[in-house]
Amino acid sequence: MGARDNDSAVVDGAIAAWFDAVERGVAPEREEFIGSHPEIAPALRQFFADYDSVRKNAEVPAAPAPAAADVSPALDPTVTFAGGVGDTVTTSARYRELQFFKQGGLGILYRAFDESLHRETIVKFVNEKCTDEPDLQRQFRVEAEITAGLDHPGIVPVYALGEAWSGRPFYVMRLINGQELSQAIREYHAGLASNSQGASNRQQLLALLEHLVSACNTVAYAHDVGIIHCDIKPSNIMIGKYGETFVLDWGLATSFERTTNFLSSEPTMRPRSAADSSGSGQRGGTLGYVSPERLSHDGSIGPASDVYSLGATLYEILTGVPPFNGRDRDVIAQIRAGRYRPPRELKRDIPRPLAAICDQAMRLRPEERYTTAKQLAVDLTNWMHDEEVQAAPDGWIGRLARFSRRHRAATAVTLIWVIVLAAFLVWIDRTRKLAQHEKQIENSFTTALDTIEDMCSPLASGDMNNLGVYRPFADRIEGFTDVYLKKFENVDSMAVHTGRVYELRAIISRVLTSDTSQALRHYQRAEEIYQSVRPDDESDRTALARRLAHIHLSLGRLHILRQEFRAAQDMLAQAGEALEKLSREQPDNRGLLRDQAEVYHSLGEVFLERDGDGPMRFQALRDSRSNFEKSRKLRKELMESSSESERNNHARDLARSLGYLGDLCLAQGNLAEATENYNLSLNYRQELSNSNPTDPEHRFQLARALGNFGYLQRDYRGDLDDALKNFKAAHALQANLAEDFPEVERFQRELGGTLNCLAEVWLLEAASDPEKAASYGELARDAANQAIKIFGEIIRRSDKHSDAEGVHGLARSYVALAVLDQLNDDQNRDRHASEAEQLLLESRGGEPMLGRSQLVTLAMCRSLQNQPDAAWQTLKAAVNRGENKVNRFERHRSAAFRAIAEHPRFGRELDELCRTLKTSFGIE
Repeated sequence: MGARDNDSAVVDGAIAAWFDAVERGVAPEREEFIGSHPEIAPALRQFFADYDSVRKNAEVPAAPAPAAADVSPALDPTVTFAGGVGDTVTTSARYRELQFFKQGGLGILYRAFDESLHRETIVKFVNEKCTDEPDLQRQFRVEAEITAGLDHPGIVPVYALGEAWSGRPFYVMRLINGQELSQAIREYHAGLASNSQGASNRQQLLALLEHLVSACNTVAYAHDVGIIHCDIKPSNIMIGKYGETFVLDWGLATSFERTTNFLSSEPTMRPRSAADSSGSGQRGGTLGYVSPERLSHDGSIGPASDVYSLGATLYEILTGVPPFNGRDRDVIAQIRAGRYRPPRELKRDIPRPLAAICDQAMRLRPEERYTTAKQLAVDLTNWMHDEEVQAAPDGWIGRLARFSRRHRAATAVTLIWVIVLAAFLVWIDRTRKLAQHEKQIENSFTTALDTIEDMCSPLASGDMNNLGVYRPFADRIEGFTDVYLKKFENVDSMAVHTGRVYELRAIISRVLTSDTSQALRHYQRAEEIYQSVRPDDESDRTALARRLAHIHLSLGRLHILRQEFRAAQDMLAQAGEALEKLSREQPDNRGLLRDQAEVYHSLGEVFLERDGDGPMRFQALRDSRSNFEKSRKLRKELMESSSESERNNHARDLARSLGYLGDLCLAQGNLAEATENYNLSLNYRQELSNSNPTDPEHRFQLARALGNFGYLQRDYRGDLDDALKNFKAAHALQANLAEDFPEVERFQRELGGTLNCLAEVWLLEAASDPEKAASYGELARDAANQAIKIFGEIIRRSDKHSDAEGVHGLARSYVALAVLDQLNDDQNRDRHASEAEQLLLESRGGEPMLGRSQLVTLAMCRSLQNQPDAAWQTLKAAVNRGENKVNRFERHRSAAFRAIAEHPRFGRELDELCRTLKTSFGIE
């Protein structure tokens, strides 16, 4: 089989060279040419006889020029020739020196030299056995089209596509020098048998897993554009000589109907060469790696099939053998029943989490596997970074062990004092002689609370960088505070400790349960306790003043979170006054300076969000800039004068201030300065994320920075493509955070907000590009429905009358659906718009209490319900309070603001408003 294909390829190359010589006028006589190729002389004679017959019948000239190339637009038509029906076709003479390279299922591969670019390539011909099988030839063309259309570093690029003179399809692609993953696996397990060096073995295992993670990400990309590989196995994963990872051989690939799990800005890839788009795919695959559903003859195949094959590849990495022996007679029955030996039965030293990941990927039922290949990649990456994995959630012992490995000193101290506290509580409970042991107990609690506060203090200001450290101990800390308050809350000598315990409970309420009302009560109780304490000496007085200042700062941040800006300003003013006094007494206390910078930053947020007409808004923005500049200056000084260990904290703080300065500049109409601050903020956040990619706060802040650019492009520059790119990048980070920390509502809220942004950009793209309107509309609807699910659950857990942010998020989602429905479903349009309006009006005490952005959403609701007068008045109210997103207004002329735009008077006024805003920004 291989020899016949090889001879045919040599004939193709020789004929291509002859035609090239004819075109250049240097062709030898036919007999001389045939004599120079004695090994293929019979085939050449047959070719020339057939060629003369075709020329005679078709009356074509003796030296025909090559016909126009029948290639994909992405390919170079100068390197491929393919004629119409009945024409003679030939490969280009550009590719010479064909040498057999590898045999595949549908094709045979040759190394060839590209005469034009002077490089080696791979030319893949369809197997000669397929020439009489139209379905197989069509599948080969589908493979070429899919491989060419998938634009990803993990997929080998295709250079050209065409047909040989004999009619055999071929395509040309990059030559990859390296080894198959299957070979690397064999070498790893051969080394295990002869090498007992554990560290070296682990490094080899991690390297193999890194390649598998790269393959998972490549497959995840394919799924996001609607393509399933259908033949994942170690021999189809290539490792380049510089460590690159490529997924090869898309010969069985097929398209599928994407769901909400596979959001992408690109339409579903549908190969034009495919017979249909049913998504059922080519049945079959490689026994040992093929999923059970691919062995059936009915039903559809989805991405879960590739996830199964990736899991089977992981199985071979771990055990050295495939999960099923393809030579067994009953192997198909075994695959269909999911009967394979668990990895740890073959090798007991396989880590349990890796075995669990493998098991989840290879579950018999597709819906029980990882939903996406990306999730599988994340679990593998988490294991390599010593993080908890989804397939095997840690118990208390596992979390404690992981925390201990990372924070040995902190763990030792914390455990010692938790044990000491527990012992004291038991002892006190037994002896009932509290008065005799007050000083011992107080000293023990002081040391223990110092340790626990070091762990939890970053969370008090909203920083999530310590979340991974804090979370394993959260339930123990909460349990300890319950026991403490039952025994000591009313003991006067323990008052300061009681206040500290209430601070801890506030952090638990705000971070883990997202109960801001409960957190507010806990902080207020701590404030009340501290204010009642009368210190005996000066050092105690100073320490208590610092605690009160920190309580007021925490209360200010909490009020901002609740959008209670007047209360936030009062608390922050008290905190700032106290911290300035303390800083005069302790000028070298860097902790006080950092708190002062946070007070300035928080006041900047308060004034930025404060609504007001005309002069009031102008003054609020000036006050906001003054505070942000103070914060930026102080944080930069702290960062530049800090040691290596502290620099990251100050850099993260500085990045936040720069990001908010960018927001302020937009509010003041200064695009250039806003862009400069956003760029500086993004640079810091990218640097921090690169230095510690598992830190949740760094990921969260990087997503924020990307979102800032998304808003800038969508709302002020009108560049939807760049906006989409930035929102998608933010969405990827936020989706991972929400998945990694499902209990943190803040991450869920951010994810819901970005989904709403994606929905809005896609619906605006749909309005501006009729050819892609359907696919963009589908993506927008998927994103809006996901956001509805997130915000609906958030509001269900809270009070919609006080959760203005959650209500606004849900209202925006309904508005997106209403815009999508307005062309063909008036009833659903009115229903969704009315639901959004009702949500907004019921929150925060009615329309007069709504902020600028909520008023814009309300104006959209009313315009969608064909109430142009009410909609225009509401939009003007938002603009009078400072809303100035000019390009967003313009884009929505044909979407949410259509009723306003089509009104004779309000349409003109909207145009005039946009011109005025553009002038204020200096936009032409």
